[in-house]
Amino acid sequence: MRLNFRYFIIFIAFAGALSSCSHLRNTPSYREQERERFGPSPAREPSPGTRSHSPNYAELPAADATFYASKSQELGYSLNGDENPALLTEIVRWLGVPYLYGGTTPNGVDCSGLAQAVYQKVYNINLERVTVNMAQRTRRVNRRNLQEGDLIFFKINNRKVSHVGIYISNNKFVHASTSRGVVINDLDENYYRRNFAFGGRVRR
Repeated sequence: MRLNFRYFIIFIAFAGALSSCSHLRNTPSYREQERERFGPSPAREPSPGTRSHSPNYAELPAADATFYASKSQELGYSLNGDENPALLTEIVRWLGVPYLYGGTTPNGVDCSGLAQAVYQKVYNINLERVTVNMAQRTRRVNRRNLQEGDLIFFKINNRKVSHVGIYISNNKFVHASTSRGVVINDLDENYYRRNFAFGGRVRR
C-alpha cells in the first residue's frame, strides 16, 4: 500500500506539471515569445472594416463556384465569390516566388516589383517602380474603406513608406515578404497593424 501511495503522489505531481505547461501556453508572455520566434500570427478578432461573410458558392454558376472554391484553397482563406478572377489568378501565379531586392520576375521579386507586375497584367497600368513614388501617385484611403486592388503602404523602421502590398478582400493582402517571398497576410496581424501607413487607390 505504501508503494502504491507513493506512485499516486508522483502521478499527482506530474499531472500538476502538465497542467502548468498548458496554462503557460495560454499566457500573453508565452504567446509573445512564440511570435518573436516564428513571426506574427493572424488576430482572432476582425477589424471594424472587415466584412463578415459566409461564402455560398452554390448560388453561383457551377464553373464560378468551382473557381472561387479552388482559389480560396490556394490563397488560404474564404473568398466572397465576387472578387476579380483576373486578379486572383495573377496573385496565385506569384505565390511562393522568392524575395529578391530589385527583382521583377517569377525567379525573384521585391514588393514594388510585385505590385508593378500585377497591375500591368491585370489592369494594364504602369505603376512607379519605387514604393515611395507609388504612394505619392495614389489617392489615400483609410483601412475602413479599402477595396479590392488598392495598394497598401507600410512604414517599417522608417518615416517614409518602405513596403507595399495589394489588398484583395476580407482584410487579406498579397505582398513580397523579405523573409518568405510572395505570401498572403492579414492586416490585423500585429506586425502589419503596427506598421500600416495608409491605402492608396489608383485610377483604373
